[in-house]
Amino acid sequence: MRLTILGRSPASPNPGEACAGYLVEAGGARVVVDMGPGVVAQLVARHHPDELDAVVISHMHADHMLDLVTLRYVYPWRSRPVDQRLRVVLPPGSAEQMLDLAKGVGSARHFEDCFRLSEHDGRAALAFGALSLRPVETQHYIPCWGFRIEAEGRRLAYTADTAPCPGLGDLADRADVLLSEATLRSLDEDAADPEPRGHLLPAEAGTAARDGGSGRLMLTHLPLNGDGSWARDAAAETFGGGVELAEPQRSYEI
Repeated sequence: MRLTILGRSPASPNPGEACAGYLVEAGGARVVVDMGPGVVAQLVARHHPDELDAVVISHMHADHMLDLVTLRYVYPWRSRPVDQRLRVVLPPGSAEQMLDLAKGVGSARHFEDCFRLSEHDGRAALAFGALSLRPVETQHYIPCWGFRIEAEGRRLAYTADTAPCPGLGDLADRADVLLSEATLRSLDEDAADPEPRGHLLPAEAGTAARDGGSGRLMLTHLPLNGDGSWARDAAAETFGGGVELAEPQRSYEI
């Protein structure tokens, strides 16, 4: 299994970087998980979207899905036959939001003429050739799902956006690689009590990886100014092992 970081930025992008977007490949299958602003430009440097099996969206915040608008412009402005449309799998209950977004950019059919839109059910695994993606609900400000991604005996867990929660433990459980958000520098940046939190400190990502027995921990979706040692060191202290920062445009073997 191969993971390529198309974008790792949080909602406020790091200079020169795209927001959330991850290309996962195994056994000839290719799936992009999340499509934040700037991801399409990184994707088309490697693959035309016709070479993808699907795009899967974790949740409907702009930094994880807004480049679906841009992705539509990769195609000529005409309707494609149904069997040639790119499969785009959305979170449960998001169809109306996509329709509103389509109308906002000019046409109610902005997406459906080129994409096969569907929603996952929040539980059942999605199969794309050799790749299996099982959604796991996390704790965020809106409904959000991470994914346990498996192929060829290897397991990549992607947290999407989350605070500490049971779903995070499920994702980290025996993952070969835990690709974890680490958005917060301090708890003051998250929602204050009694509102539920929505993000992780790097140290919390390390704790989840340690408690779940993850083999490797890779941090993403974090603000970076400099080398990111503040995040890597904090996560390593709780994880008890080496921690990587997801590097834009780099591919990793899982």
